[in-house]
Amino acid sequence: MVQRVLEVDKLKVGIKDDGEKIAIVNGISFYLHKGETLGIVGESGCGKSMTSLSLMGLLPPGVERHDGDVRLGDLHFKDFSKKDWRKIRGKKISMIFQEPMSSLNPVYTIGEQIMEMVLSHEKVSKKAARARALEMLKLVGIPRPEHVLDEYPYQLSGGMRQRVMIAIALSCNPEVLIADEPTTALDVTIQAQILELMKDIQNQLDMSIVLITHDLGVVAEMCDRVIVMYAGEIVEESLVVELFDNPKHPYTRGLIASLPDVDEQKEYLSSIPGVVPAPGNMPAGCRFAPRCTLAHERCNETPPLFETESGSQVKCWLFEEKKSEVVAT
Repeated sequence: MVQRVLEVDKLKVGIKDDGEKIAIVNGISFYLHKGETLGIVGESGCGKSMTSLSLMGLLPPGVERHDGDVRLGDLHFKDFSKKDWRKIRGKKISMIFQEPMSSLNPVYTIGEQIMEMVLSHEKVSKKAARARALEMLKLVGIPRPEHVLDEYPYQLSGGMRQRVMIAIALSCNPEVLIADEPTTALDVTIQAQILELMKDIQNQLDMSIVLITHDLGVVAEMCDRVIVMYAGEIVEESLVVELFDNPKHPYTRGLIASLPDVDEQKEYLSSIPGVVPAPGNMPAGCRFAPRCTLAHERCNETPPLFETESGSQVKCWLFEEKKSEVVAT
């Protein structure tokens, strides 16, 4: 049986407005297997980054967890104090952020920033921590690592800074790595290098990855399973091959249809009309219905997650009707 290293159970994250709880992430549940890469995709504003920040205990001021639990092994995050978070953040679960220039401290050297992570979690000398920092820079493919240890973030390119972020995140061998849009600010060639590096290190360390992205090309390259989020909810979950071969939710189909196809000439790319609704202004019933060309009267009710024969899940009334037709014949 494959080991589950991370389990998220009915997680609700949001804000309070005049005493009313407004959900940004609305009761999502998922799991992560050991050595697996799980992709979480969706448009901006769907709740992807808030999900990742809640897994790290790094929600911004004014945003809080309203309900649900996150389990990492035998640890339950809902019971965690700030002190508890400091003990496991970077040690058990770690994160690569979107923009390395704003995540690295400009007044500390690269070596000092990696050493800080090591010294905060392990009882080692500064000399041993510096040796670990050098080892990590070599692991992530930084050229002339002995010199880079004593350089500052501004002296490195965007790709090198992102490699440093990976080195910091992996310096204590975490069980789970969360990568939030790790290649967004990089050019295509550097993106490919960073993704290949992450796969290589994952294989070496048998690490589990949660990859947050809006880039379906990255999902196809990196992930084993995929979760599609819309307006703070999971609308589809399946193996990556099945998602691209047989997308079920109309939102997922719209995302995949919007991808350019080198074998097909089009004057215009496909797009999904409308925008993601704002928290506190969600439509009744299915949240995607106002943008869905297949919406019908039943969509005024909130659909559950239906499970398919292949084990995937989809949050859409059309699937129930389709399944009942198949059973009837």
